[in-house]
Amino acid sequence: MEMIDFIFNVLEDGKWHSLTEVADKSGLHGSKLEIATDFLAEYALIELDKAERKVKLVASVFDFLNKIRHIEEDER
Repeated sequence: MEMIDFIFNVLEDGKWHSLTEVADKSGLHGSKLEIATDFLAEYALIELDKAERKVKLVASVFDFLNKIRHIEEDER
């Protein structure tokens, strides 16, 4: 699950990010990044543009993560 957390942390702003940027910021490279992004795209958690080599969170996941972040901030 840690791999997915790393990817979500990079994508948390809801914008498109290159796979190179995701790899650099998450520390995931090569087949690990490919497997993780393919999985997330298959289950409609991210949008994956393989031709442009970029990814972003789908709107519903972006909204969900923002709600969770706000709840966690309120609990502090």
